[in-house]
Amino acid sequence: MPESVKMILVLTLIAGAAGLGLSAVNDYTKPLAEANNRNYTLTSINTVIPEADIPDACKKYAAAFDNAPDRDAICVGASTVYRGRKGNNIVGIAVEAIGEEAYSGTITVLVGIRMSDGQLSGLKVLKHAETPGLGSVMTKCEFQQQMVGKGPTDINWTVVKDGGDVNQISGATITSRSLLNAIHKAQEIWKNNRDDILNQKPLAQGEVCNGK
Repeated sequence: MPESVKMILVLTLIAGAAGLGLSAVNDYTKPLAEANNRNYTLTSINTVIPEADIPDACKKYAAAFDNAPDRDAICVGASTVYRGRKGNNIVGIAVEAIGEEAYSGTITVLVGIRMSDGQLSGLKVLKHAETPGLGSVMTKCEFQQQMVGKGPTDINWTVVKDGGDVNQISGATITSRSLLNAIHKAQEIWKNNRDDILNQKPLAQGEVCNGK
């Protein structure tokens, strides 16, 4: 057998073995990755819609629902809305909202809202590219505390620089405005889509909202 043919056969066997190995590793790690992703989602939801009349942005809360909110999600436009229930009653929602025109693009925020009165029950920034030490301050519970626990009419939901009641991040007013933009979108979803929130059938497992 010519050496060139032997080399091709050897390389083919090596490539096949490597492919099988990668496939086996993927089969093993995929369920672990999916479980980790789900745990992160549930932890985030529990953080933003805690069982507390006056929530504390810096406090960690245990799971507070009789359902699995990530299995009880709906789409409102392009936003995913997770529903937390006590019995059959929806007590809170966690809305994935995108804040436009941040300093470095957009930010994605999970916004918790109490169903009964629209109180902002919690915030978790899921994705951003803001400047560390400046815009990234929006992820700190100490900054979020001024908004958490407030209803839609309790404060003027704009930054102080624009005549509102929310203290902007020093040196990162644009980031602060973008965060408030995301909160406003979530508040509008709560205000204008109550029938869908209360009655719409949940997404099928693996289904997403407009590719988001």
